[in-house]
Amino acid sequence: MKKLYVFIIIVVLLVSAFFIIKPIMVKNNYQQGLAYSDSLNYKKAIEYFNTSIQWDKKNIPALIARANAFYQLEDEQAAINDYNKVLAIDSTNFSAWFGRGLVYLKNEDYQKALHDFKNAESVDTTTDLLYFLGYTKSNLKHYQAALEDLNRVIEKDSLYAEAYHQRGIVWANLDNLEASVQDFNKALELDKDNLDAYQRRVKYRVGKKDYSGAIADYDAIIELDKNNQDAYYQRGYFKLQIQDYQGALADFNRAVEINPEDARSYQKRGNAKAGLGDYQDALVDFNKAIELDKTNAENYHRKGLIFMHLAQPENAVEALTQAVNLKTDYAEAYYLRGVAKAMQQKYEASIKDFDRAIQYNKNHAQAYLGRAVSLGILKKHKEAIADYDQYIQMVPDDGAAYLNRGKSKINLNNYTDGCNDFQKALELGEEEAQEMLNMYCKSYSK
Repeated sequence: MKKLYVFIIIVVLLVSAFFIIKPIMVKNNYQQGLAYSDSLNYKKAIEYFNTSIQWDKKNIPALIARANAFYQLEDEQAAINDYNKVLAIDSTNFSAWFGRGLVYLKNEDYQKALHDFKNAESVDTTTDLLYFLGYTKSNLKHYQAALEDLNRVIEKDSLYAEAYHQRGIVWANLDNLEASVQDFNKALELDKDNLDAYQRRVKYRVGKKDYSGAIADYDAIIELDKNNQDAYYQRGYFKLQIQDYQGALADFNRAVEINPEDARSYQKRGNAKAGLGDYQDALVDFNKAIELDKTNAENYHRKGLIFMHLAQPENAVEALTQAVNLKTDYAEAYYLRGVAKAMQQKYEASIKDFDRAIQYNKNHAQAYLGRAVSLGILKKHKEAIADYDQYIQMVPDDGAAYLNRGKSKINLNNYTDGCNDFQKALELGEEEAQEMLNMYCKSYSK
């Protein structure tokens, strides 16, 4: 009897000890896990959260903390499993709805993310939740609804840089570019390290042809990331637009240094060298671009341009033929090949190329002019005059066109209209027009 009594006392003491120790173990392991999470040692944190949860399987704070640690370790399914356990215990737990929504958002499952964020919103409305609601709706192309959420974020917290950034994206998708750039400006004012905001603002600047502004934004991007190859390429491209060929060359040099296999950087560096009149070196770059990408018709077109500058029309024809073989509707390449053939005095062949250029671009003014010149040389003056008419409609201030049209009219014995063209050419600064007036037009001669 005495032994039984002692056994009962021991059992009672053990049970009492368990209930005394359990909350201590739950709390201590949970706090240890938080400490490791704060120091970004998530694997060690999970070990302690595991122990805490073993002592209390319904330990919601530990389950949430472990889910967050799994999320940081990119073990999304384990994180979802823990959030699910929390929601099975408490279907109104804000952190579980919000956390699981973030996992779905990371996996770009926007519909599920929106579902969870809305459930979180029914429990509490924080600025972070509103931001992610707006972000998710934006990705679902619900732009007006996204705008309303992001407006609420900014009303609650006027210094929330990411909200301005995301609202800038929404405004752009709603075709309100002025409002978009204002928000990107504010986002950058609050966070000068926001690369995406700079890049998006560049699109606005380009739309406004503000190339200097675009260059300034890429200055900032490069300051943040000095090995950003695309930023050097883009800045070089915009320097080409303002004819800063030396600055463009420096940027493309850096782009090629970072990525020596980027065909587009060699092509654009070739453009910069051509702008500086360094045609031989430009040719080297276009050849390198072709070596890296034999399918890009523009590389062959640029090579053809260089041969034209070097007065090598035969080589130009060869390069431009490769361009049109790759891109059969390449109007500019047909036009340039037509010029190269005219330089070789192959006028009939040049006319065929001008025909193709006009076929693919009916507003190609220079193709009409080139065809008119070739037709005139072949003494097909009626057809030449028709092409000069088309060209002059598009380029009304070209004195040489009036001069040549006048010559064709004189060849058709139309002295009145021919002399009118010579007079117009003279007014536009063509000195040869005075000789024509003296020769054919007594009423206009001095």
